[in-house]
Amino acid sequence: MFDEVKNLFNKNSLKSCYCMSLEKNGDNFTSNTISFGKSHWDNEEDLNGDHIFRLMSMSKPLTAFAAMQLVEKELLHLDTPAEEILPVLKDIPILNENNELKKQKKQITLRHLLSHTSGLAYNSYLLNTSKKIKNLSALKKLSLFMRGMMPYTDVFSKGPRLFEAGSNFKYGTGLGFAGLMIEKVSGLPLQEYCEKNIFTPLEMKNTFFKIPQDKINEIVSLGIRRGKNSQNISKVPFKGQPYFSFGRKSYYGGTEIYSSPNDYANFVKCLMNRGSYKNKQILDSSMFEEMIKPGEFDQMFERDNQYNFFMGENGRIKNPMNKYGLGLTISFDPNISRPVGSIGHGGAACTWFSFHLEKQKAALIFSNFYPYNDKEWYDMVVAFEQEVYA
Repeated sequence: MFDEVKNLFNKNSLKSCYCMSLEKNGDNFTSNTISFGKSHWDNEEDLNGDHIFRLMSMSKPLTAFAAMQLVEKELLHLDTPAEEILPVLKDIPILNENNELKKQKKQITLRHLLSHTSGLAYNSYLLNTSKKIKNLSALKKLSLFMRGMMPYTDVFSKGPRLFEAGSNFKYGTGLGFAGLMIEKVSGLPLQEYCEKNIFTPLEMKNTFFKIPQDKINEIVSLGIRRGKNSQNISKVPFKGQPYFSFGRKSYYGGTEIYSSPNDYANFVKCLMNRGSYKNKQILDSSMFEEMIKPGEFDQMFERDNQYNFFMGENGRIKNPMNKYGLGLTISFDPNISRPVGSIGHGGAACTWFSFHLEKQKAALIFSNFYPYNDKEWYDMVVAFEQEVYA
């Protein structure tokens, strides 16, 4: 089993990788796993399903799930102005075609934030996925920094927006604002809300926003490829997230969850059960169905395919035939490694999961290194999904 995945790992320069397949049979799930490498590059402990990975953007489906729980309870609403809960949203300007900052004409909703149609992008100095922002003058960027919209060392940028709400798609920081809305209406910090309402009910014992001291050594090593064509992956010399969040009181719901493959598999099982886990409804099935409705836009607006150390080359897993729902991507390309209708999400440090409701199968693959879309890692994703969904 998984012979091609083994062959690829033995030939490539990846340090570690953990793969898990799931198959649903009635109310039960069976799993198959294969593990490569060590939990830490300098020890002899084999990587296993309880080791803890930085999920990065695989945090987004969990935050979206949390928001939909509150939609179910009518504490949040998908289509009412989000500024009623977060007034700061109405003050985020839009950068127009003349690089002028203009006030919004249309209000942002929670649906816009969860579907990446609010106009918010990744605009920080550390992670900038907008060609338009990259091409601004140094003086304009400094002005945005002084206004608190373009941080230096944090990925949770807060503007400017690139278009009016609901007029296009741009992958960005909307889930961060959704996390702030969760905090406002629940009265709980995001990490406490998720622990009480998602992590504990789903038996996710190794899933956290802040790693407990006794779990620190369970976090796998984080690496970064030394260049696009380099065979060298260097170890990043810290255990936490690869950026700083000075001055932030809340966790960023878009990237800041840690989890293990075994834990995240429980979340995927819940999704495959349309919100149910071990005969307990964690999210109403109608809310899950809302999450997987494909949006109207493709994901090609202002796509920057230039190689960078965080995101690699966007043209691999990112696909013009994909559509984004609410915190989840739906695949429509018949010529890729997973079937049409597959649902999934990835994380910037090379993590990925997908599942298919009709085939009742899922594939999860965990590494922890940059860049995302790394070709050697992506080839393993393709081989693994082809075997899982065959």
